[in-house]
Amino acid sequence: MRTFLVHAKTFERIEDALKPFADQISPLVLSDEGDLKHPWGESEAKAAIAYGTTDAYFSPAVMTFFKTIFDFEQLDWFQSSAAGTEHPMIQAIGQKASLFSGSHEQSEAIAEWVLWAGLDHFQRGGARRAAQAEHRWDRLGFREISSTHWLVIGFGAIGQASGRRLRALGAEVTGVRRSGGNSDAANQIVTPDAMQDVLGRADAVLLCLPLSDETENLADAAFFKAMKSDSLFVNVGRGGLVDEDALIAALDTGHVAQASLDVVREEPLSAESPIWDHPKITLTPHISAQTPQSKLRTDQVFLTNLARFLADEPLKNQVNADMFS
Repeated sequence: MRTFLVHAKTFERIEDALKPFADQISPLVLSDEGDLKHPWGESEAKAAIAYGTTDAYFSPAVMTFFKTIFDFEQLDWFQSSAAGTEHPMIQAIGQKASLFSGSHEQSEAIAEWVLWAGLDHFQRGGARRAAQAEHRWDRLGFREISSTHWLVIGFGAIGQASGRRLRALGAEVTGVRRSGGNSDAANQIVTPDAMQDVLGRADAVLLCLPLSDETENLADAAFFKAMKSDSLFVNVGRGGLVDEDALIAALDTGHVAQASLDVVREEPLSAESPIWDHPKITLTPHISAQTPQSKLRTDQVFLTNLARFLADEPLKNQVNADMFS
Protein backbone atom coordinates (compact mmCIF):
# COMPACT_ATOMS: atom_id res chain seq x y z
CA MET A 1 0.00 0.00 0.00
CA ARG A 2 1.19 3.52 -0.84
CA THR A 3 -0.21 6.91 0.06
CA PHE A 4 -1.28 8.80 -3.09
CA LEU A 5 -1.18 12.60 -2.87
CA VAL A 6 -3.43 14.43 -5.32
CA HIS A 7 -5.37 17.70 -5.54
CA ALA A 8 -9.11 17.49 -4.90
CA LYS A 9 -10.10 18.75 -8.37
CA THR A 10 -7.88 16.16 -10.03
CA PHE A 11 -9.15 13.43 -7.73
CA GLU A 12 -12.74 14.27 -8.64
CA ARG A 13 -11.92 13.68 -12.32
CA ILE A 14 -10.10 10.38 -11.87
CA GLU A 15 -11.56 8.74 -8.73
CA ASP A 16 -13.62 6.18 -10.64
CA ALA A 17 -10.60 5.21 -12.74
CA LEU A 18 -8.56 4.75 -9.55
CA LYS A 19 -10.94 2.22 -8.01
CA PRO A 20 -9.27 -0.86 -9.59
CA PHE A 21 -6.09 0.09 -7.67
CA ALA A 22 -7.86 0.51 -4.30
CA ASP A 23 -5.92 -2.33 -2.71
CA GLN A 24 -2.59 -0.72 -3.64
CA ILE A 25 -3.05 3.04 -3.09
CA SER A 26 -4.60 5.20 -0.37
CA PRO A 27 -5.56 8.64 -1.71
CA LEU A 28 -4.58 11.71 0.31
CA VAL A 29 -6.57 14.59 -1.17
CA LEU A 30 -5.63 18.27 -0.84
CA SER A 31 -8.26 21.01 -1.15
CA ASP A 32 -7.68 24.63 -2.17
CA GLU A 33 -8.27 25.50 1.48
CA GLY A 34 -5.26 23.41 2.46
CA ASP A 35 -7.21 20.54 4.04
CA LEU A 36 -5.83 17.02 3.64
CA LYS A 37 -8.32 14.15 3.71
CA HIS A 38 -8.28 10.37 3.23
CA PRO A 39 -11.51 9.73 1.27
CA TRP A 40 -10.91 5.96 1.22
CA GLY A 41 -9.83 5.71 4.84
CA GLU A 42 -6.60 6.28 6.78
CA SER A 43 -3.41 4.47 5.84
CA GLU A 44 -0.26 3.58 7.73
CA ALA A 45 1.76 3.44 4.52
CA LYS A 46 5.24 4.93 4.77
CA ALA A 47 5.83 4.95 1.01
CA ALA A 48 4.04 7.46 -1.25
CA ILE A 49 3.40 8.53 -4.81
CA ALA A 50 2.10 11.90 -6.00
CA TYR A 51 0.47 13.45 -9.06
CA GLY A 52 1.31 17.11 -9.65
CA THR A 53 -1.18 18.91 -11.86
CA THR A 54 -2.10 22.50 -12.65
CA ASP A 55 -4.89 22.06 -10.08
CA ALA A 56 -2.14 21.75 -7.47
CA TYR A 57 0.50 24.02 -9.01
CA PHE A 58 -1.90 26.99 -9.26
CA SER A 59 -3.79 26.26 -6.04
CA PRO A 60 -3.72 28.65 -3.05
CA ALA A 61 -2.55 25.55 -1.16
CA VAL A 62 0.37 24.77 -3.46
CA MET A 63 2.93 25.15 -0.67
CA THR A 64 1.00 22.62 1.41
CA PHE A 65 1.15 20.26 -1.56
CA PHE A 66 4.93 20.62 -1.79
CA LYS A 67 5.46 20.45 1.98
CA THR A 68 3.44 17.23 2.15
CA ILE A 69 5.65 15.71 -0.54
CA PHE A 70 8.82 16.58 1.34
CA ASP A 71 7.33 15.27 4.59
CA PHE A 72 6.88 11.82 3.06
CA GLU A 73 9.41 9.37 4.42
CA GLN A 74 9.68 7.73 1.00
CA LEU A 75 8.52 9.07 -2.39
CA ASP A 76 8.55 6.22 -4.88
CA TRP A 77 7.17 8.10 -7.89
CA PHE A 78 6.10 11.57 -8.90
CA GLN A 79 4.05 12.24 -12.04
CA SER A 80 3.99 15.83 -13.28
CA SER A 81 1.44 17.21 -15.69
CA ALA A 82 4.17 19.41 -17.19
CA ALA A 83 7.09 18.60 -19.45
CA GLY A 84 9.53 21.09 -17.91
CA THR A 85 11.74 20.24 -14.94
CA GLU A 86 13.71 23.46 -14.43
CA HIS A 87 11.58 24.94 -11.63
CA PRO A 88 13.52 24.72 -8.33
CA MET A 89 10.66 22.96 -6.54
CA ILE A 90 10.35 20.37 -9.32
CA GLN A 91 14.11 19.90 -9.22
CA ALA A 92 13.90 19.21 -5.49
CA ILE A 93 11.04 16.73 -5.98
CA GLY A 94 13.01 15.02 -8.74
CA GLN A 95 15.89 14.52 -6.34
CA LYS A 96 13.61 13.05 -3.67
CA ALA A 97 11.55 10.77 -5.93
CA SER A 98 12.84 7.35 -6.94
CA LEU A 99 11.02 7.76 -10.26
CA PHE A 100 9.82 10.91 -12.03
CA SER A 101 7.68 11.19 -15.16
CA GLY A 102 6.27 14.13 -17.09
CA SER A 103 3.69 14.82 -19.77
CA HIS A 104 3.60 16.31 -23.26
CA GLU A 105 -0.18 16.19 -23.58
CA GLN A 106 -0.48 19.96 -23.21
CA SER A 107 1.26 20.41 -26.58
CA GLU A 108 -1.94 20.26 -28.61
CA ALA A 109 -3.58 23.04 -26.60
CA ILE A 110 -0.46 25.21 -26.78
CA ALA A 111 -0.29 24.71 -30.54
CA GLU A 112 -3.84 26.05 -30.89
CA TRP A 113 -2.84 29.09 -28.84
CA VAL A 114 0.06 29.59 -31.27
CA LEU A 115 -2.38 29.50 -34.20
CA TRP A 116 -4.55 32.09 -32.45
CA ALA A 117 -1.54 34.36 -31.94
CA GLY A 118 -0.55 34.04 -35.60
CA LEU A 119 -4.03 34.61 -36.95
CA ASP A 120 -4.60 37.58 -34.67
CA HIS A 121 -1.40 39.24 -35.87
CA PHE A 122 -1.60 38.51 -39.58
CA GLN A 123 -5.33 39.30 -39.70
CA ARG A 124 -4.68 42.59 -37.88
CA GLY A 125 -6.90 41.75 -34.95
CA GLY A 126 -5.80 44.75 -32.91
CA ALA A 127 -6.59 47.20 -35.68
CA ARG A 128 -9.97 45.56 -36.28
CA ARG A 129 -10.95 45.81 -32.62
CA ALA A 130 -9.84 49.43 -32.50
CA ALA A 131 -11.90 50.28 -35.60
CA GLN A 132 -14.98 48.64 -34.13
CA ALA A 133 -14.52 50.44 -30.82
CA GLU A 134 -14.35 53.76 -32.67
CA HIS A 135 -17.27 52.88 -34.99
CA ARG A 136 -15.05 53.16 -38.09
CA TRP A 137 -15.98 51.09 -41.14
CA ASP A 138 -12.35 50.35 -42.04
CA ARG A 139 -12.08 47.53 -44.55
CA LEU A 140 -8.72 46.32 -43.31
CA GLY A 141 -6.92 43.77 -45.42
CA PHE A 142 -4.99 40.88 -43.94
CA ARG A 143 -2.30 38.36 -44.77
CA GLU A 144 -2.99 34.66 -45.20
CA ILE A 145 -1.08 32.24 -42.98
CA SER A 146 -0.26 30.29 -46.14
CA SER A 147 2.01 33.13 -47.23
CA THR A 148 4.08 33.11 -44.05
CA HIS A 149 7.33 31.46 -43.00
CA TRP A 150 7.63 30.37 -39.36
CA LEU A 151 10.86 29.70 -37.50
CA VAL A 152 10.11 27.34 -34.60
CA ILE A 153 12.98 27.26 -32.13
CA GLY A 154 12.76 24.15 -29.99
CA PHE A 155 11.22 21.38 -32.07
CA GLY A 156 10.01 19.02 -29.40
CA ALA A 157 6.39 18.07 -28.76
CA ILE A 158 5.09 21.66 -28.66
CA GLY A 159 7.10 22.78 -31.68
CA GLN A 160 6.00 19.80 -33.72
CA ALA A 161 2.33 20.17 -32.77
CA SER A 162 2.53 23.84 -33.80
CA GLY A 163 4.39 23.01 -37.00
CA ARG A 164 1.80 20.47 -38.12
CA ARG A 165 -1.04 22.94 -37.68
CA LEU A 166 0.83 25.72 -39.45
CA ARG A 167 1.76 23.49 -42.36
CA ALA A 168 -1.87 22.34 -42.64
CA LEU A 169 -2.74 26.00 -43.29
CA GLY A 170 -0.04 26.22 -45.95
CA ALA A 171 2.70 27.99 -43.97
CA GLU A 172 6.36 27.21 -44.46
CA VAL A 173 7.93 25.91 -41.25
CA THR A 174 11.60 25.73 -40.31
CA GLY A 175 12.30 23.87 -37.09
CA VAL A 176 15.39 24.29 -34.94
CA ARG A 177 16.72 21.42 -32.84
CA ARG A 178 20.14 20.15 -31.87
CA SER A 179 19.70 16.74 -33.49
CA GLY A 180 18.73 18.14 -36.92
CA GLY A 181 17.11 15.50 -39.13
CA ASN A 182 13.69 15.62 -40.76
CA SER A 183 10.09 15.89 -39.58
CA ASP A 184 6.66 15.83 -41.17
CA ALA A 185 5.91 18.88 -39.01
CA ALA A 186 8.44 21.08 -40.83
CA ASN A 187 9.59 21.88 -44.34
CA GLN A 188 13.13 21.77 -43.04
CA ILE A 189 15.04 21.28 -39.80
CA VAL A 190 18.20 23.22 -38.97
CA THR A 191 20.59 23.01 -36.04
CA PRO A 192 21.05 25.97 -33.65
CA ASP A 193 24.26 27.09 -35.37
CA ALA A 194 22.24 27.82 -38.53
CA MET A 195 19.35 29.57 -36.73
CA GLN A 196 20.75 33.07 -37.23
CA ASP A 197 20.67 32.61 -41.01
CA VAL A 198 16.92 31.93 -40.92
CA LEU A 199 15.92 34.65 -38.44
CA GLY A 200 16.01 37.37 -41.09
CA ARG A 201 13.74 35.41 -43.44
CA ALA A 202 11.01 34.39 -40.98
CA ASP A 203 7.67 36.17 -40.78
CA ALA A 204 7.08 34.70 -37.32
CA VAL A 205 9.51 33.37 -34.72
CA LEU A 206 8.20 30.94 -32.10
CA LEU A 207 10.10 29.93 -28.95
CA CYS A 208 9.22 26.49 -27.53
CA LEU A 209 12.43 25.83 -25.61
CA PRO A 210 12.95 24.81 -21.99
CA LEU A 211 14.95 27.21 -19.85
CA SER A 212 18.57 26.35 -19.11
CA ASP A 213 21.89 28.11 -18.70
CA GLU A 214 22.34 27.62 -22.44
CA THR A 215 18.97 29.08 -23.48
CA GLU A 216 18.52 31.91 -20.97
CA ASN A 217 18.29 35.28 -22.77
CA LEU A 218 18.50 33.53 -26.14
CA ALA A 219 16.21 36.25 -27.50
CA ASP A 220 18.45 39.25 -26.85
CA ALA A 221 19.09 42.54 -28.64
CA ALA A 222 21.10 40.89 -31.42
CA PHE A 223 18.39 38.26 -31.87
CA PHE A 224 15.66 40.85 -32.33
CA LYS A 225 17.83 43.03 -34.57
CA ALA A 226 18.21 40.06 -36.93
CA MET A 227 14.44 39.62 -37.28
CA LYS A 228 12.34 41.13 -40.06
CA SER A 229 10.78 44.47 -39.16
CA ASP A 230 7.25 43.23 -39.92
CA SER A 231 7.66 39.91 -38.08
CA LEU A 232 5.81 38.40 -35.15
CA PHE A 233 7.63 37.12 -32.04
CA VAL A 234 5.88 34.41 -30.00
CA ASN A 235 6.99 32.81 -26.73
CA VAL A 236 5.30 29.76 -25.20
CA GLY A 237 8.50 28.34 -23.69
CA ARG A 238 9.72 30.14 -20.59
CA GLY A 239 9.96 33.84 -19.76
CA GLY A 240 13.68 33.55 -19.03
CA LEU A 241 14.37 32.82 -22.70
CA VAL A 242 13.79 36.50 -23.44
CA ASP A 243 15.65 39.67 -22.53
CA GLU A 244 12.43 41.62 -21.99
CA ASP A 245 14.12 45.04 -22.06
CA ALA A 246 15.61 44.12 -25.44
CA LEU A 247 12.20 42.95 -26.68
CA ILE A 248 10.52 46.21 -25.70
CA ALA A 249 13.32 48.19 -27.31
CA ALA A 250 12.98 46.15 -30.52
CA LEU A 251 9.23 46.78 -30.61
CA ASP A 252 9.71 50.50 -29.94
CA THR A 253 12.31 50.87 -32.69
CA GLY A 254 10.45 48.78 -35.25
CA HIS A 255 12.85 45.83 -35.41
CA VAL A 256 9.90 43.60 -34.47
CA ALA A 257 6.26 44.33 -35.36
CA GLN A 258 4.41 42.45 -32.61
CA ALA A 259 4.98 40.09 -29.69
CA SER A 260 2.56 37.49 -28.35
CA LEU A 261 3.59 36.17 -24.94
CA ASP A 262 2.06 33.44 -22.82
CA VAL A 263 5.07 33.41 -20.49
CA VAL A 264 7.12 36.16 -18.86
CA ARG A 265 10.01 36.28 -16.41
CA GLU A 266 7.89 37.45 -13.48
CA GLU A 267 4.76 35.39 -12.91
CA PRO A 268 2.34 36.77 -11.83
CA LEU A 269 3.44 39.91 -13.64
CA SER A 270 3.64 42.98 -11.40
CA ALA A 271 1.15 45.77 -12.04
CA GLU A 272 4.03 48.16 -12.76
CA SER A 273 5.48 46.13 -15.64
CA PRO A 274 5.53 47.96 -18.99
CA ILE A 275 4.53 44.70 -20.68
CA TRP A 276 0.90 45.16 -19.61
CA ASP A 277 0.29 48.34 -21.56
CA HIS A 278 2.66 48.05 -24.47
CA PRO A 279 0.62 48.55 -27.67
CA LYS A 280 2.61 45.92 -29.56
CA ILE A 281 2.44 43.14 -26.96
CA THR A 282 -0.37 40.64 -26.59
CA LEU A 283 -0.16 38.94 -23.20
CA THR A 284 -1.91 35.94 -21.66
CA PRO A 285 -1.15 34.68 -18.12
CA HIS A 286 0.53 31.33 -18.87
CA ILE A 287 -2.74 29.69 -19.89
CA SER A 288 -1.96 28.24 -23.32
CA ALA A 289 -2.09 24.68 -21.97
CA GLN A 290 -5.17 25.19 -19.83
CA THR A 291 -7.98 23.41 -21.63
CA PRO A 292 -10.33 20.72 -20.28
CA GLN A 293 -9.13 18.43 -23.06
CA SER A 294 -5.50 18.91 -22.06
CA LYS A 295 -6.29 17.97 -18.46
CA LEU A 296 -8.12 14.82 -19.56
CA ARG A 297 -5.23 13.73 -21.79
CA THR A 298 -2.76 14.36 -18.98
CA ASP A 299 -4.90 12.39 -16.52
CA GLN A 300 -4.85 9.48 -18.95
CA VAL A 301 -1.05 9.56 -19.02
CA PHE A 302 -1.05 9.39 -15.23
CA LEU A 303 -3.50 6.48 -15.16
CA THR A 304 -1.48 4.59 -17.76
CA ASN A 305 1.67 5.20 -15.77
CA LEU A 306 -0.02 4.22 -12.51
CA ALA A 307 -0.82 0.80 -13.97
CA ARG A 308 2.74 0.50 -15.27
CA PHE A 309 4.26 1.62 -11.98
CA LEU A 310 2.25 -0.85 -9.93
CA ALA A 311 3.19 -3.61 -12.39
CA ASP A 312 6.87 -2.59 -12.21
CA GLU A 313 6.91 -1.67 -15.91
CA PRO A 314 8.73 1.28 -17.60
CA LEU A 315 6.90 4.59 -17.34
CA LYS A 316 5.80 6.75 -20.23
CA ASN A 317 7.75 10.04 -20.37
CA GLN A 318 10.10 8.95 -17.59
CA VAL A 319 12.71 11.62 -16.84
CA ASN A 320 16.31 10.56 -16.29
CA ALA A 321 17.63 11.16 -12.79
CA ASP A 322 20.54 13.22 -14.18
CA MET A 323 18.03 15.98 -15.05
CA PHE A 324 17.80 16.68 -11.32
CA SER A 325 21.24 17.86 -10.37
